[in-house]
Amino acid sequence: MKKIGFIGLGTMGLRMVQRLLSAGYKLTVYNRTAEKANALVDNGARFAVNPRQLAERSDVIITMVSDGRAVRDVAEGVWGAFSVAQRGTVFIDCSTISVGTTKYLALRAENLGCYWLDAPALGGPAAAEAGELSFVVGGPKNILDENIEIFNALGRVTWMGECGMGQAAKIVHNMACGISLAAFSEAIILGEKLGLERKQTIETLLNGAVGSPLLKVKAPKFEENDFEPAFALTMMLKDLTLAEDAAKESELFLPALSAVKKLYNLARIRGFGDEDSSAVIKAFQFLTEVKR
Repeated sequence: MKKIGFIGLGTMGLRMVQRLLSAGYKLTVYNRTAEKANALVDNGARFAVNPRQLAERSDVIITMVSDGRAVRDVAEGVWGAFSVAQRGTVFIDCSTISVGTTKYLALRAENLGCYWLDAPALGGPAAAEAGELSFVVGGPKNILDENIEIFNALGRVTWMGECGMGQAAKIVHNMACGISLAAFSEAIILGEKLGLERKQTIETLLNGAVGSPLLKVKAPKFEENDFEPAFALTMMLKDLTLAEDAAKESELFLPALSAVKKLYNLARIRGFGDEDSSAVIKAFQFLTEVKR
């Protein structure tokens, strides 16, 4: 089996590593906060002190970090994975970053004789733990096929085409999710003003045309007003910014995106950035109180 290096042991990364260990892969892991790796090391993983050391031990390197800057930080520089990666090393980036940054890093990898797959994941911690993530993948199809067993241990795959197209798919997906959560929030607030209990509004939405896996997952958070993060509001704001930047580069004006991004930013400013993305409803609650 291929030796895997895994960079990024956050909410998603930890669960993905556990799946790979259970599938029998030998893993080396790296995280800026080393303590997060303790349980994985106890379960058979090796810890690397930096991405360079991890790359020396790996045939395949998976990254699952917060943004494009973080991906570049672990790939580039004297302590980055690129500095020692052997020809033929496969990089699989499961982070959500811009198409432009992805294409830049893919070219850097190609110049080193390596390969780059952008493979952002659709799904949250529960899907990661169950091995039911959906990956939208850009990059060489033959390289994806050669590494399909790794993906099979984590979920399922849809190949989107050339490098960068996986990120393009993830950006439009998360844009739609962010707008949908704002729409659900507006509906709930209006329902309450009209005399409906929150549970009644949510059940109506779930049973109607807008019922969706997203609403099903977020309904308990709305109903119980408990926004323990599965996907933090700040991360959704980051992804909406990626979508807005992509729209500007494409000379598109997307008014719904523009309006919704302002609401997420308001929620962040009000101190809800570390709560779940569905806490965007608190921006609506704040605006309602202000207008009284």
